[in-house]
Amino acid sequence: MHERGSTRTHDERGQVLVLMVVSLVALLAMSAFAIDVGYLYWNQRDLQASADAAALAGAMELPDASASVQVAKQYGTGATGKNHDPRVTGVTESVTTKCLTSIPGCDPVNAVQVEESATVKTFFMRVFGKDFADVHVRATACSPCGIKPLDIVLVLDRTGSMCQDSRGRSDPSCTDLNNARDGMKTFLGFLDAKIDWVGLTVLPPAASVGSRCNTPSQTDYNSKSSPYTIVPLSSDYKRADGSLNTSSNLVSTINCVKGAGSTAYANALESAQAELDAHGRNDIQDIIVFLSDGAANTGPTYYSTSSPYRTQPCQQGVTSSGYAKAKGTIVYSIGYALDDATGGCTSYTGAAEKPAITVYGALGGIATTPSNFYVKPTPGQLNSIYTDIAKDIAKGTSSLTADTTP
Repeated sequence: MHERGSTRTHDERGQVLVLMVVSLVALLAMSAFAIDVGYLYWNQRDLQASADAAALAGAMELPDASASVQVAKQYGTGATGKNHDPRVTGVTESVTTKCLTSIPGCDPVNAVQVEESATVKTFFMRVFGKDFADVHVRATACSPCGIKPLDIVLVLDRTGSMCQDSRGRSDPSCTDLNNARDGMKTFLGFLDAKIDWVGLTVLPPAASVGSRCNTPSQTDYNSKSSPYTIVPLSSDYKRADGSLNTSSNLVSTINCVKGAGSTAYANALESAQAELDAHGRNDIQDIIVFLSDGAANTGPTYYSTSSPYRTQPCQQGVTSSGYAKAKGTIVYSIGYALDDATGGCTSYTGAAEKPAITVYGALGGIATTPSNFYVKPTPGQLNSIYTDIAKDIAKGTSSLTADTTP
């Protein structure tokens, strides 16, 4: 009996020893795997930081593709790069420039992409026949990116001439007005609704905000209660997927406004600035984008007959824009189909303004600088001009982007 008990105890101890050895081997394997995975992760993070730095540095040289690639390589993990880390071996690097159509400024490129790869030696995984592991990262940076928060009011001339052809004949399709609509929606497509607020001001004004989609009347100018700003600053003009939200107040109003009446710049510009003052955010850049297809030639009758709003409607537009510019607002102006405009700027009586001023002079004077004045001399699409303005307001901004297109 004693001998059998001793044998049983010895067998049990042998089984425990085998289990301990098996467990120890498994524990060592898990520890070895954790060490290798941690080392691979460290290499991956080191490469990613280098690729991010290289892409951001290269983006500062855009749109010069050659300079962008050269500078990005200077900041990469390559053997001669400023972020070269000798602990990361077997590094290969690829730098390319590309066009991201989702943001403005592709002239000819607006993004730089840096890809870095390394072949990393393992410590313990080689026991399982895995001597090396590949690590790959990618970083894309854009410039300009349109990442500055902005408060923007679009000012649309929806006068009767926007529904006429080049000979002044009625155009029931309102081709020019449709081109303006398309241009504004193109502009909205480049904005980030999470940070950019946009409102809409029109001339002539509406009889009321509720009638903003009705055909305007010339007499709407003559009531102080007629609203020029028919959509306040808003940020719901895009859906979560980035497409325009056609049911939003802004986009639906752009789509529904109708054209009629003559032209008066000043009060529309003042209303746009008043909206920025009343509902704009603190420490956010204010922008006005003003479009007109002709010279101002009228003014509200609640002003006296000697008021510059009536006798100098073009010059008063420049003056009213000056009020906005004095507050730091950047004003862009677009002259649309100006070669169709007949004559120069006139007063409400039809007499030439004194001193004389041309429609080019008026719209150029409304803009903050000559480079902020854009001209489409003949009828046609305005998408390229609104794209250029979106590019200009984003000038100097660079950022890493989530773009991962190979």
